[in-house]
Amino acid sequence: MTAFAYETWHLGRRTLRRFFRVPANPVSIVLFPLIQLFVFSQLFRDIVQLPGFAGQTSYLAYLAPGQIAFTVFFAVSWSGGNLLADYRNGYLDKLRAAPIERYAILAGELVPLALECAFMGGAILVLSVLLGARVETGIAGAAGILLLGAGFGVAWSGMSMVPALVTKNEQATSTLSMLFFPVAFMSTAFVPAALMPDWLKTLNAVNPISYVIEGMRALMTTGWDWGVLGAAVIAIGLTGLVLQGATLWAFRRLTG
Repeated sequence: MTAFAYETWHLGRRTLRRFFRVPANPVSIVLFPLIQLFVFSQLFRDIVQLPGFAGQTSYLAYLAPGQIAFTVFFAVSWSGGNLLADYRNGYLDKLRAAPIERYAILAGELVPLALECAFMGGAILVLSVLLGARVETGIAGAAGILLLGAGFGVAWSGMSMVPALVTKNEQATSTLSMLFFPVAFMSTAFVPAALMPDWLKTLNAVNPISYVIEGMRALMTTGWDWGVLGAAVIAIGLTGLVLQGATLWAFRRLTG
């Protein structure tokens, strides 16, 4: 094991313990998507009869991938606060003075974040199945859904980490990261793009959340659509390139 991997492993263990030590953390993240999943799947279960749903037979199965994406979105919306807390209490300075790789500090936050997103996304997926949804691609497809969620979580976490590292202010971090909350609601989480007004269709053409949701939805409801899955992976990659690139810049700026 390389020194970087060893340091990431131990710092990541601390990050995971810090998160799961407070039961309210995972519960609060899962609760809102779970409410949406249960309530909306019952209120609008006949909406799949509209032509825009293109052969979908279960609104619960259609809705579930969007709620998994919502869970991931909530899981990373406050991720920058962890680094900010370490900065405030002096722990980050102690790590900088220690003989470890500087970027292992950041990796020790991002790697556990992927595991947290997969865990909580998996909770929503299991509950969806218990409510009656099916994963058409089986266990392999379910694993693919969680991998897409984990990858998207790491990529999107830059929306919280960059404001935290730049402003060093909790209120500014939470406000700026939540400004992008409407982006999740304007995705295809609830209805397909075919049923949206033209301006919203245009926004969805560049909305990475929609591509991730469609990739998950393909695994959930139709099968191994490699074109849709490829678009989801590309969306995650481009989002990560931009946001995590900005995170690295902000981290160097703070710790340099």
